[in-house]
Amino acid sequence: MACNFETFADTQEFRAMLLTLPPPSGDSALRTTAPSAPGAEMSSTAEGNVLDDLREKWLEAEAAELDERDESALLFDKRLEMLMQIAEQERTNGLECNASSEQELI
Repeated sequence: MACNFETFADTQEFRAMLLTLPPPSGDSALRTTAPSAPGAEMSSTAEGNVLDDLREKWLEAEAAELDERDESALLFDKRLEMLMQIAEQERTNGLECNASSEQELI
């Protein structure tokens, strides 16, 4: 998914799925741009966060050079925020369309 992130991002289904996931952990300023070492334990939770995992894998694929990682991390965070806003608008528009259809039936 990380390697084809933009392809997924272009689909309404993916954007709708983003709204069902827990938000990325913590403030983006506090998150590291360095990936976890293989086999490293997660922080205090046994469960990972799907969006954090996606971000980490995307950084591995997009920004192999350390000097590019900070910029790439910021780009990913902004893109994810934009996708979630689009998904919210799509959901709102869908609810409005459903309400209009129901009114027409009455």
